[in-house]
Amino acid sequence: MKKPKILLYSHDTYGLGHLRRSLSIAGQLARDLPQASQLLVTGSMVAGAFDLPPRLDLIKLPALSKRSSGQYKARALPLTLRQTIAWRQQMILQAVSTFKPDLVLVDKVAAGVQGELLPALHYLKACAPQTRLALGMRDIEDSPEVTRREWQAQNTPQLQAHTYDAILLYGQQALFDPVAAYGMSPVAAGKLIPCGYLRRGAPTRSAADVRRELDAGDRPLVVVTVGGGGDGFEILKTYLEMLSQTAAAPTQHSLLVAGPLMAPAKRHALRRQAAGLPVTLLEFTADLDSYLAAADLVVSMAGYNSVCEILSLGRRSVLIPRGHTRAEQRMRATLLAERGLTHLLPPEALTPAALRQAMDAALASPPPAVSLNLNGLENISRAVSALLRPDAVYRPPSRLQRGAIMQSLDLARLELAAA
Repeated sequence: MKKPKILLYSHDTYGLGHLRRSLSIAGQLARDLPQASQLLVTGSMVAGAFDLPPRLDLIKLPALSKRSSGQYKARALPLTLRQTIAWRQQMILQAVSTFKPDLVLVDKVAAGVQGELLPALHYLKACAPQTRLALGMRDIEDSPEVTRREWQAQNTPQLQAHTYDAILLYGQQALFDPVAAYGMSPVAAGKLIPCGYLRRGAPTRSAADVRRELDAGDRPLVVVTVGGGGDGFEILKTYLEMLSQTAAAPTQHSLLVAGPLMAPAKRHALRRQAAGLPVTLLEFTADLDSYLAAADLVVSMAGYNSVCEILSLGRRSVLIPRGHTRAEQRMRATLLAERGLTHLLPPEALTPAALRQAMDAALASPPPAVSLNLNGLENISRAVSALLRPDAVYRPPSRLQRGAIMQSLDLARLELAAA
């Protein structure tokens, strides 16, 4: 039997979510398909900081970052956006043509950021049409209005209908239905495979070991995490203000994880602010699950991976969603709070007093009874295995279908060139 080759694409322009999701999926595939070779193509600056699954290699693309206006730019190199995207396009195309994957799994962005995947998709459809293409979609993209507008600008509906073989939903339609919310076509909806949320693995260290490391003793342990940290400074700053202002501060120990993408000046400011408080401040940890599992309470933003970790571990939590860029986090946190799975603190209401009140309410509540489908990794692996099965034989598209495929790719190029 042929040993399958799988390529995963994770554009990674903001935070760590796409990379961590892709690595979790790659780890499950490595366990379930031990003969498979995997290649991860990513723009993340910290991809090498995580342990990689066996038989997986990665290609690091020149990094992009997103301005507050939503526009992209080169993160570190003295290159224009056009130059950076052209370079990334060449690297992705070379990876596809050299590695010759049997399946490509794209995270979130059907055309790739700024359309950088389109040359590779065009090559695969023209020169390796037997390669299976799967698009991974997190539970919520953005508000329906914004998502529909963005999808039209990027020609996403046509790519979903005519280019991809399957669309894997990393969520649960009973919680949020993208077909109805985003107006997915009947053809695209027919390719949708609801997989569920991605359960995190068991922590590698016991709660006792974690508490001993942090010198938490018998005090309640609160873990505060802000993902990559690019926009989490205000949450951590407000949390430290709350500790310094309340008499209850010494009765708990707090672990604050600032994130590797936080500006050094802001990290230094937090360290000065934390001096003398019962706080451990980390820049980054690859073993966040162990700290979360030991926590009595988690204070977090509402990113997809953070929520999956909190739900998987059944932790009490206060979610403070991102207040700008996208509505995704606010929508997710609201839906979970309505089901009693978390406590929501809107970002515009974030004050030391409001944070203390939300934390006290969460600590006084029982741990959440999580009934959501958390078998996403296993279901993604099953879907990928089905797409790779020898009996899932490739059937060449008809002339009409082939025309629709190429037209969708060409239209996507034109739309992005005109944007």
